[in-house]
Amino acid sequence: MDHAVETASRTILLVDDHDVVRQGLRLLIESRLGFRVVEAGAATEALAAVEQEPVDLVLLDARMPERDGIWALRRLRDAHPELPVLVLSTYDTEDYVDAALEAGASGYVLKEASTAQLGEAIETALSGRGVYLYPAVAQRVLARSRRAGQAAGEGLSERELEVLRLLSEGATNEEIAGSLFLSEKTVKSHLSSIFRKLGVSNRTQAAAKAIRDRLVPFGGAN
Repeated sequence: MDHAVETASRTILLVDDHDVVRQGLRLLIESRLGFRVVEAGAATEALAAVEQEPVDLVLLDARMPERDGIWALRRLRDAHPELPVLVLSTYDTEDYVDAALEAGASGYVLKEASTAQLGEAIETALSGRGVYLYPAVAQRVLARSRRAGQAAGEGLSERELEVLRLLSEGATNEEIAGSLFLSEKTVKSHLSSIFRKLGVSNRTQAAAKAIRDRLVPFGGAN
């Protein structure tokens, strides 16, 4: 399928409480990146919009009045665990980034991102290849995780770390099985153990935690 046709058939829900920001982003995403965009101006509107119309990805402002983006992200994850959600923010502080990753965000992008960076974040999230971190955010996460060490991964076996690395790169169960010469049933067993040990409930949360805690190699710029 032609890339322009493929992107035009994908719908992004853009959630931001500032009309001017939202309209500017919509224009950029539709005219430069080629995706169809629907809008919501609040976290509660976003939850309702997802139920009313199928969307392929949610681009979610982290900070909004009343209910913030992290609140919405947690509820979107509960209701639609496979729906990619990119957090978009002006802030790259630890509390925002950690909260987004812990809630299962498919990536964290700053509003200062270039069109190319935003496009890469969207494509990464849609493809399920892993978690996208804006370069400046990735550098902060890596620097902090180096200081903190890898204590969070001490309970994982070498095989589980190999599975986690491939999962974080966006590999399917079938691809993990092929790479490690395992059965898919064994891969699923390893994933259940990994989720339990990391205290997460799905693949996206596991990948985000693996990157945040530096349990797997990560170059710092997707």
